[in-house]
Amino acid sequence: MKYSNIFWGVILVTLGSLFFLKNLDIIYFDWGNIFRLWPLLLILWGISILPTKNIIKVIASLVIVAVTLAFLFTSPNKYYQHRFFHYKYDKGYSLDIEEQHFYEPYNDSIKKALLVFEAAAGKFEVYDETEHLLEFDKRGNIGPYKFLSSDNNSKKELKIELKNSSKHLRNIKNNADIKLNPNVEWDINLDIGAAKIDMDLSNIKTKYLDIDGGASSVKIKLGDKSNYTKLNIDAGVSSLYIKIPESSGCEIRSESFMVSKNFSGFEKLKKGVYRTKNFDDNTKKIYINIDAAISSLKVRKY
Repeated sequence: MKYSNIFWGVILVTLGSLFFLKNLDIIYFDWGNIFRLWPLLLILWGISILPTKNIIKVIASLVIVAVTLAFLFTSPNKYYQHRFFHYKYDKGYSLDIEEQHFYEPYNDSIKKALLVFEAAAGKFEVYDETEHLLEFDKRGNIGPYKFLSSDNNSKKELKIELKNSSKHLRNIKNNADIKLNPNVEWDINLDIGAAKIDMDLSNIKTKYLDIDGGASSVKIKLGDKSNYTKLNIDAGVSSLYIKIPESSGCEIRSESFMVSKNFSGFEKLKKGVYRTKNFDDNTKKIYINIDAAISSLKVRKY
């Protein structure tokens, strides 16, 4: 038997099996990962021209394919799990609910991380309590989300974005939980739509937090794990509630239009600038910059 026949037979059987298992929702993967494995074809081609027996070529090819597939589906960088539920409503439209889960593993060498999240619409909660660097759980009819991870010098960069953002739905349901590792210093960039955001960062070393877009309401609880924390909000928000630790000094700068504001424990230095009494002498400082139209802004100590 010619090796060339076996070569193409292995390729076709492998691809056919992957399509079959994916269509049955037994496995999930991004076909982009397959296309990035094009060097595998060069390896198999190289084996085909080796001056050795066909049986050795076949064994070597099968081992290479098996190791590659094992790495593809057991690599710890990303783990996806999808489940779909279908609901029908009396008004004549339906709602497909998708569950999605993935994570990024953590090790002691990771000291800093950047999270960029395209939230879109729905309800989103961010807090700690994970042994991984990041965990993401989502249930809703928006998406799916895709997860990208890269290394930039000493910082791990994570990006969560919509794979299909052009979807128009009459009834939106989208709830997501994001868990962050408290041992890492975090920069967080949120691009939000008509979303409700609830972030408990009291145990997170938060360096920068940027919120851009529009939101129905935002609740943020900051901690004192970092000596310097900067919160930037450039969004139209109906309600913004920020909790800061008693142990930190805080400065608020905003010349935005606000229907109502409540800064308990702050002194007004000049128009649009407010500080806590312990700001100047404090080694832990929180800077809040707001450039947004906000109907209600409340800042409280805890």
